Amino acid sequence: MYYLFLILWATSVACQASEEIYQLLAKSHANQNLIVSPVSIETILSMVYMGAGGSTARELQSALRLPTEDKQAVTTKYGSLLNQLQGQEQVNGPTLKLANRIYVNDQFSLQQDYNLAVRGPFKAEAESISLVNGPAAAEGINQWVLSQTSGKIKDMIDPGSMSPDVKALLVNAIYFKGQWESKFDPDKTRSSTFQVSADKNVTVPMMVQMGTFRANYFRDLDAQVIELPYQNSNLSMTIFLPREVGGLSSLEEKIAGFARPLEAREVYVKLPRFKIEFRDELKETLEKLGIRELFTDNSDLSGLFGDKSGGKVSQVSHKAFLEVNEEGAEAAAATSVAVTNRAGFSMFFVADHPFAFVIRDANTIFFQGHLVSP
Repeated sequence: MYYLFLILWATSVACQASEEIYQLLAKSHANQNLIVSPVSIETILSMVYMGAGGSTARELQSALRLPTEDKQAVTTKYGSLLNQLQGQEQVNGPTLKLANRIYVNDQFSLQQDYNLAVRGPFKAEAESISLVNGPAAAEGINQWVLSQTSGKIKDMIDPGSMSPDVKALLVNAIYFKGQWESKFDPDKTRSSTFQVSADKNVTVPMMVQMGTFRANYFRDLDAQVIELPYQNSNLSMTIFLPREVGGLSSLEEKIAGFARPLEAREVYVKLPRFKIEFRDELKETLEKLGIRELFTDNSDLSGLFGDKSGGKVSQVSHKAFLEVNEEGAEAAAATSVAVTNRAGFSMFFVADHPFAFVIRDANTIFFQGHLVSP
């Protein structure tokens, strides 16, 4: 038995596949805090797709809504995304980094065509690792993840999982840190009640400010929406606050692909200071999305290693982090996949009960989640 692990720390492109992945996770984790980077998941699975063949490739192409069966179009899509991220760093602006890497068991070698296909557009360098000492290999990979996410994603790889059966590990990591264009004054932060549910309250630090923000109430959503921009960039956090305490689940079903006009207005904003850490195994979620053959002995990943025994995916893990405070927000995420061989103001925005949020620019959702209890 040989395994191929795929690991992501990432963001999320605004597309139908990303929305479906998030919707499935939001439903299965409706009662807990959630932060994910769907584009991280999508990016790493697209790297797998570049080495897949036959019905396995068609299944991935369909589930991920990839442009066409022409893999060149896929490399163009992700090459454009990574070039966009590299080109948007500004002085005093947010930090947004995305990185890919492939760790290969030194008993195997990647197919040259596959190596070239992912090295350019995905900027994924391949590194040979010895699995004679699995824990040492895991430590090296975990250190790379830690450095790429500025210390936020720790212990992504379980040392016990890095046996000599592992063929390769595909890794994607993303890190974000941005300051609010209009910061909250820490001196105005006060302890206040956050209503988790109809019969449960918690006391949390609530940040407050009054200013001009793009915001609106949408009757069909029965929710308020506000956009909190980050300094010196086109990135922002959009928050969706249902009117009813128990309205989060139904709201999240309605906001996929949200693209409504928001009006600049004077708003009194009250928002909890919070931190979310989340980890989940994604195999079941991806199977619901339609990615099934990839996890079976019929999987065709021959493009990775140049033979029909390319293996199957046995594990997909995602880990993410978000902290929101008076200064701004900091976020990071990671995902791994294992492949085995065959075998008075005009508006008051008081976020004192569960709400959803995205961190995005005009084209890409980098992080998405919901807060149930700070």
